[in-house]
Amino acid sequence: MPKGIRTAELPEVTPSRIGGDVAVDFFNTVDWRSDPSRRHERLPDYRHLLAWLKETGLLSAGEAGALAALAGEDPGRATSEHALVIELRDDTYDALADDGRPGALQRHLPAAHAASRLTREPGGAWNWVPASLDLDTPRHLLAMEFARLLTAEKVARFHRCEDRHCGWVFLDTSRQRNRRWCSAADCGNRNRVRAHYERTRTG
Repeated sequence: MPKGIRTAELPEVTPSRIGGDVAVDFFNTVDWRSDPSRRHERLPDYRHLLAWLKETGLLSAGEAGALAALAGEDPGRATSEHALVIELRDDTYDALADDGRPGALQRHLPAAHAASRLTREPGGAWNWVPASLDLDTPRHLLAMEFARLLTAEKVARFHRCEDRHCGWVFLDTSRQRNRRWCSAADCGNRNRVRAHYERTRTG
């Protein structure tokens, strides 16, 4: 990171890794999405968003710290950017889970491309990376990740947990394509216990 760029501390965030893709994991930053009474936002502000991007490797520690410092200098704009990212996340989730149109992604993607440049790792593939750091960098990064997911063949394996309240999603990579739960030990076990109780109560 260039000298003279200030950084700021970030909160601790533990990303879920059950999605099978970083873009899918970002959808799972909401707990109990389908239950309004228990719905919980894991990324309540811009600094938590930066921490998540750092932990998943979409931002380096230096980049995340520099953006946190910028957010401290312009908290109003950081709050606005956070709201736009949450809108982008939820609108794209709805498009995938309910076979809709990703309107927010279509709106944000042109600016994301304009703010990015192609770079290539030695001997590796070309990747889009931010041309410069700004408070809209997280939104641009995530728009590019969502676009990559939606245009990949593996999006056909996108599946929502069958617990009626959970709302977490994943790419079903099982051989039989019969994975039902975000976690067999969590939602799977809870629903098996519920089904057993219903059978014994009515048996």
